[in-house]
Amino acid sequence: MPNGSLPSPDATVTAVKPGDYPPPNHICEQLDFKEFSDVFQLQGARDGYNTGLEPERVSGSMCEQSISRGGTDLVKVSFHCSAGRDADTAVKEFDLNMKVLYEARETATGPGGQAFRYRNADSPTIGLKVRAGNLECQVEAEPSALLTEAEIDNSFTRMTRLLQTLIPKLGPLKAQP
Repeated sequence: MPNGSLPSPDATVTAVKPGDYPPPNHICEQLDFKEFSDVFQLQGARDGYNTGLEPERVSGSMCEQSISRGGTDLVKVSFHCSAGRDADTAVKEFDLNMKVLYEARETATGPGGQAFRYRNADSPTIGLKVRAGNLECQVEAEPSALLTEAEIDNSFTRMTRLLQTLIPKLGPLKAQP
C-alpha cells in the first residue's frame, strides 16, 4: 500500500494529554535510513500506512523498506510505532508483550523508558522494541539468509540510532499556555 492509503484515525477518539505522544502518522516520511546506508543498499520504494484498527485504544503507523547486503540477499526492515491512550496502560502492555511474545530477548538501552532486543527462534528475524511514555516503536529486520554475529550486533546498533533519531520527531505534546 502506498503511504497514507488508509484513513487517519479519528482525532477526537485518539486525543492525548500533554506529555503523551500523539498517534504517529505517515512514519515513512519521517524515517531516515542513513544508519544502514554504509553497509546496505536500499531496494525499491518504501511502503507505509497508518494503522487505526483500535483507535479508542491505540493508533499508529507502519513503514517497510527492503535493503540488500549485496547480490540477491535481501533484508526486509519494518517499523511500527503506535501511541496508546495513556502511559500506564502502555507500560503494562509492553511488559506483558515482552514476557509472552518474545522468548529470546534481552534488555537493551535505547531511547525511551524501556527497551529490549530479540531474535526469532524460528527464523533469522531480529528486532528492537522500545517504549517512551505512551509511545511504542519497533524495528524488525527479516533477512532472507542468516546474518553473522557481527551483522546482528551492527544491525542492533543501527536500529537503536534510527529510533533515537525518530522518537524525538514524534512528540510528546506540550502543555498549552
